[in-house]
Amino acid sequence: MREGANWMHPEDDHLLALLRTERKDTFNTIAEQLPLTDDQVAERCRTLADHGLVEHLGSDIYTISSLGKRYLEGEVNPSELNREEG
Repeated sequence: MREGANWMHPEDDHLLALLRTERKDTFNTIAEQLPLTDDQVAERCRTLADHGLVEHLGSDIYTISSLGKRYLEGEVNPSELNREEG
């Protein structure tokens, strides 16, 4: 696995890959597929949204953003994502 931005966790790439499917997932649905609790998924989704990699659609529903898709495709240098932090 590639090295992500300094704020990223190892599970984030897998979480983004799950959200890349055309469906929109809830924390519970995502947590069933990762070694994370619902609360941990919620925290990771909020952080990824803060950095523009996912979009919050309301309640506990998130989807991947165009930046997130480009990141997974290797078109965005993970070190550039650190600049988004703030």
